[in-house]
Amino acid sequence: MIRNYFIIAWRNLLKHKVVSVINLLGLTVAFTICLLLVMGVYHELSYDQFHENRKDIYHPYFVMQRPEGRKPTPYMVEPMLRTLKEQFPTVKQGSRYYNRECELVYNGKHFIKNIAYVDADFFRMFSFPLLQGGALSDRENIVLDEETARAMFGEEIPIGKQVKMQSGGSWHLYTVSGITQNVPANSSFNYNVATLFENNENYPEQVNNWHDHNHHLFIQLAPGTDRQQFEAGLQPFINTQFEHLVKNLKQEGAQASSNGQYMEMLLQPFSNLHTDTSVYGWKNVVSRAYLNMLLIVAGFVLLVACINFINLSIGKSFTRTREVGLRKAIGAEPRQVVMQFWAEAVLICLLALLITIPLCYFLLPHYRELFGSSITTGILFKPSTIGYILAGFLLITIIAGGYPALKMSRLDAVNILKGRLKLKTSGSMRGSLIISQFAIAILLISCTWITWQQLHYLRNHPVGYKSTQVISIPVGTEVDGKNALELLRQKMTGDPSILSITGLSKDMGLGMDGQSFGHMIVLNHKNRSRHVRWLSVGCDFVKTMGLELLEGRDFSGTDSTGLVINEEMAKWLGEKSAVGVKIRYDSVLPPSAIIGVMKNFNYESLHHPIQPLALVMHMNIPISHLFVKVRPDNLPEVMDKLSAAWAGIAPHSAFKGSFVDENVNRQYAREEQLTRIFIYAAIAAVILSCLGLFALAVLVVTQRTKEIGIRKVMGASAGNILQLITHDFVKLILIAIVVAIPLAWYFMNKWLAGFAFSIEIEWWWLAGAGLLALLVALCTIGYQSLKAAFTHPIRSLKSE
Repeated sequence: MIRNYFIIAWRNLLKHKVVSVINLLGLTVAFTICLLLVMGVYHELSYDQFHENRKDIYHPYFVMQRPEGRKPTPYMVEPMLRTLKEQFPTVKQGSRYYNRECELVYNGKHFIKNIAYVDADFFRMFSFPLLQGGALSDRENIVLDEETARAMFGEEIPIGKQVKMQSGGSWHLYTVSGITQNVPANSSFNYNVATLFENNENYPEQVNNWHDHNHHLFIQLAPGTDRQQFEAGLQPFINTQFEHLVKNLKQEGAQASSNGQYMEMLLQPFSNLHTDTSVYGWKNVVSRAYLNMLLIVAGFVLLVACINFINLSIGKSFTRTREVGLRKAIGAEPRQVVMQFWAEAVLICLLALLITIPLCYFLLPHYRELFGSSITTGILFKPSTIGYILAGFLLITIIAGGYPALKMSRLDAVNILKGRLKLKTSGSMRGSLIISQFAIAILLISCTWITWQQLHYLRNHPVGYKSTQVISIPVGTEVDGKNALELLRQKMTGDPSILSITGLSKDMGLGMDGQSFGHMIVLNHKNRSRHVRWLSVGCDFVKTMGLELLEGRDFSGTDSTGLVINEEMAKWLGEKSAVGVKIRYDSVLPPSAIIGVMKNFNYESLHHPIQPLALVMHMNIPISHLFVKVRPDNLPEVMDKLSAAWAGIAPHSAFKGSFVDENVNRQYAREEQLTRIFIYAAIAAVILSCLGLFALAVLVVTQRTKEIGIRKVMGASAGNILQLITHDFVKLILIAIVVAIPLAWYFMNKWLAGFAFSIEIEWWWLAGAGLLALLVALCTIGYQSLKAAFTHPIRSLKSE
């Protein structure tokens, strides 16, 4: 019997080729979009889930109550781990973590890799299996991943081999003690080499320093430990140990939190590290709200496709009423009629799914490139993925095929065969489907337009400095930043294409190395305290970056203690003229005098407001990026010159120069990805909605053929017929506009609230999205309506 159902279903699909192709195309497009988006979300949510101890591992972070609001920071002080282990027995294991580039030398070959400075507990806490040897047992040991070991040693046994290594400091000799598997693509950690934290060049001077926050910390609590109770138990220790910071926060005018604290140390569950954006400071974090947005978009596209499939199925089914009546007259039970129509739904969905799987396989590399994802094709063949696909497939066939099947199974056989069956042309169910379908399409069109407008605003908003014709060069670890700056100046002296060269302790935007750090210092002035961003620069910084000086001057080569501050800091100082004011930031060093005040500029992305900023030349803050201002003519040749010069400065480091305007735009990659997703989803939703609307137009015209003929005989004009057919559809789409516009306004305003600088939503943007959907809908049903309006009435009535 089941075989018979599918044979008849296949014949019906071939009989109604146009409807079948439309159904197949719509479902294939929706399945492909949905599967790619869901796989992407699944991959992001799988981050760090392979660690066996993940439920007991936490990432401690500080929360400070500042005048501008709550400020979380994950950077820890050196003695924190040792103190936690001594004073809190529930801390079972712990490891500090600091990641940067390093240079390795073996047999005369140089390798630039990522190194992680960790503690011995690291490989006991986290599941990075050792393939050879053992973990870190003493300070002379390093652990390599499989790929690095193969690149360095080839077929040699690496265990016990000695290599030279440096990471921004002096060279040391290390012994390879172990080889681990390569770090998985869904790991928050990214390193090729690991060694003990004590090998960090700055460790000796920081070992007992409770003021310098410079690394991440991970602790593993004893099983069954209550996180909130542990956090509450930390508070007396925090208040005592950081009394000076609490005092400064009070002086700044900060308001205590709801539990009366000015500074707390909380625990972020390690499992949430990749998707928790509330704690700023960890790289490669994806907002859970962004992932939820992707799931919602995938659900919307799939829902539109299901609605379209239902409408097409109903349209086709109502042309088969005599077939149903005959089946029931010769003894077919309602469940058999249901099975027949459901078999057709299963068959068309199965064909769409069989096309979708290989299509996803071939589109996955393009999806990965387009959205910057590290998802692999292997995820398609995981048992869990296959299980989710089958479950989703079954659910869709039940939803999309079940309603038309039940509708047809309830028809009365006697009335069908006597021709007395009255089929409603627009029931509440169908009307609701059309409203839902077009509300989703209008919502996606609105979101597309608003995200595009915000992205355009971010890219074109004046940042306050010259971002064009300026090249950013990451220094790396092979050479000291200040030395690299002087060497580059010497090499490029006399080149007419180079206008000026300077340096900075962070990148402007997001460069090719993906690094962008900054230092914070607490300043005291007139019994007031404030956290101030502190950046180290080279001379000519103001000139090179095209900053505007409001008073005073730029740095020169002789400035040893001067400061250049921005407007925001001058405003906080409250002086009539900030130039000449002396600032003390260190109890040992003499105060520094302000030599210039520059106009505010966005040294961070437009997600963040402009904060007080001080530029210095004399502090021991490393220069991490060089900036070269060049003439606009023949830029590729200039880039080649800089690359050749860099090869002489750091011969073993790759040249990663990029233009600052590109780096600024790169900060908004996530917004660009979201805009792309909305564009593709909106196009798919509109096309699928129009296919469904076309099917309904065909259904209406088919069911009202004789009515239209009689109206024309009685004198109705083509315009009257056109209005008759389109009236109900227009009414439903107008309702969809009323439903979608408030939702789009609400959700996009919440999204825009995440930016310190954002656009204002204009009412006509949303109205325009609704009118666009209405226009497309009218074009879709217009052809069928005009065809009915100009058909000769004899053709409609001859069967009577």
